Amino acid sequence: MITRNRSTQAFDATGQPSDVAKLVWIVILALAGMGGSLVISCVTPFVALAVALVGPLRLRVALRAMTAIWLTNQFIGFAFFHFPRTPNTVLWGFAIGAAAMLSTVAASIVIKRSVFPTVLGLGFALLVAYAIYEVALLVTALFLGGIETFSLSTIARLGLVNLFWLVGLVVLNELVVVLCKAWLGRMPRLLRAS
Repeated sequence: MITRNRSTQAFDATGQPSDVAKLVWIVILALAGMGGSLVISCVTPFVALAVALVGPLRLRVALRAMTAIWLTNQFIGFAFFHFPRTPNTVLWGFAIGAAAMLSTVAASIVIKRSVFPTVLGLGFALLVAYAIYEVALLVTALFLGGIETFSLSTIARLGLVNLFWLVGLVVLNELVVVLCKAWLGRMPRLLRAS
């Protein structure tokens, strides 16, 4: 059953976010990923975005959104940062996409089965998803080269980047929940009431 709130936006009678509200959250995350690609030289925080997608959305929707974010990242890299158009670069691009998908699946599994309160669950999902993301890229480096970039300091620095991004996305999500309620009704939330 569909009901209408005062602003005439549809929301599910069960109190779940509307499809429009979910789409708005996906667009916000896609724009954040695009901004991250442009600001930090194509180092998109895929793991933080994966956790922010699967927290309030179904896995299938999150994987589609992650695909769009990854494709946008690749476009920005080749169009604006002039990535070399070599087979190795293209293969690395696909490996990054596969690692982003794996981290999305891992984050979904951890969040859906988490016994932790929401904040700890998101943190644990980030940790597990980041480990899987880095292992997938490390395995790729064994075949394509670049193993020297996997120093402990680099992995830790990129992990912190993803942690800071996730914190920022949680704050952004809470702002969107408050600011967009009048227009969109209930928004998808990363910090659901436990």
